[in-house]
Amino acid sequence: MLVDLIRVPDPTCIDDLLDEPLGLLYLAAVLSGAGYEVRITNLAGRSETDWKPEIKEADIYGIQLYTPTAPLGIKIAHYIKEMFPDKPVIGGGAHPSAVPESEELDVFDRIVIGEGERSFVKVVDAYRDKTDIERFIKSDFIEDLDSLPFPARDLIDMNMFHRKVDEHRCFGIIGSRGCCYKCAFCDRALFGERVRFRSIQNIVDEINHVIDRYGVRHFEFFDDMFTVSKRRLEEFYEKTKNLNIVYRCNGRTDVLDPQVYKLLKSSGCRMICYGIESGSQKILNAMRKGTTVEKNLKAIKMAQEAGIVVAGYFLLGFPGETKETIQQTVSFIKASDIDQAQFYTFVPLPGCEVYKEPEKFGAKIISHNFSDYYLVTGTDGHGGKTVETKYLTADELSEEMKKIRAFLRERGSRGGMQDYYKQSLKYKNK
Repeated sequence: MLVDLIRVPDPTCIDDLLDEPLGLLYLAAVLSGAGYEVRITNLAGRSETDWKPEIKEADIYGIQLYTPTAPLGIKIAHYIKEMFPDKPVIGGGAHPSAVPESEELDVFDRIVIGEGERSFVKVVDAYRDKTDIERFIKSDFIEDLDSLPFPARDLIDMNMFHRKVDEHRCFGIIGSRGCCYKCAFCDRALFGERVRFRSIQNIVDEINHVIDRYGVRHFEFFDDMFTVSKRRLEEFYEKTKNLNIVYRCNGRTDVLDPQVYKLLKSSGCRMICYGIESGSQKILNAMRKGTTVEKNLKAIKMAQEAGIVVAGYFLLGFPGETKETIQQTVSFIKASDIDQAQFYTFVPLPGCEVYKEPEKFGAKIISHNFSDYYLVTGTDGHGGKTVETKYLTADELSEEMKKIRAFLRERGSRGGMQDYYKQSLKYKNK
């Protein structure tokens, strides 16, 4: 039985071939372990005239959907139904996990909610055995993440991905799932509100596997919680200190122990990325970030003093944002001397609190076309126009983002920014 897992293109993204699709690769590994033949159809970087010929016959299809790619993923599902009307098409991922009963998803025969590994195997087993299964399938969260096989990178051409760390090709690794924080702009339907960790040994085993098979020693850790445990970092350092790896990771600014940053640097970390979001305490409180402007400043300084490049992610236009709070964020960037600042437009992604109760936050959702639900794109860097607030219209927010982009270009950055445009054009011109 052949299972075809499809990665949907993201035309709103500057380069949707930055990273390997780890979610699909995990799913493929589990399906292979269950005895199924698996094919990954990677449509990233392709236009519609390019992706249609790539859809080949299979016994069952799985399509991974994020909110901005959902309309195109649904279009691909309809195309499969036209070409192979008797073949079941299963939808899963962050978007259907947030809004599983959306009418637009009716094209899918079954919907997988949350983590897909166990649920998708149940669906495929049911079709193989010709037994009935409910339309919406949700399994308990996987407690023992070490029980999962490593992502099936052998099923995809890893040379097509462009992500670099410290100027070198890198692979992605996920060392934990879930997030215990309550940010109002975030949806936690996919991995839940409780953190589950892989063992450090299991992570190191995957690193060694990548080194042995691909000769790659540069990595990006996508965990939200990579820095929260000093004990784990100590173990990670001890078990990787002879591997000569280099990596970047995400971090929380409420980790204010200088020893943590020394451990990160010693274990190969060259860049840490913080979700700073805003330089205004008023906006941080509205977002329910659970941190302060002062802590953000201290964390940036500690990481830089340890010799780590610091990148900050900033979210412009959250309800309550004004031109004054935007200027507070600009002042924060100047005062912190952060190495890199990356700005995104606030979009109320389905599942987050603002999407569920916009009036509670003083927001008005002006678009339910999910093609508009992208955070950043294009040379001007603004996101989709999806929401208006008491103080800023969507057009005004777009103008403020243009001013921020001009400020950032004049300010410059440190630490080796990836040239997304060059990589994207290189691929598209092949």
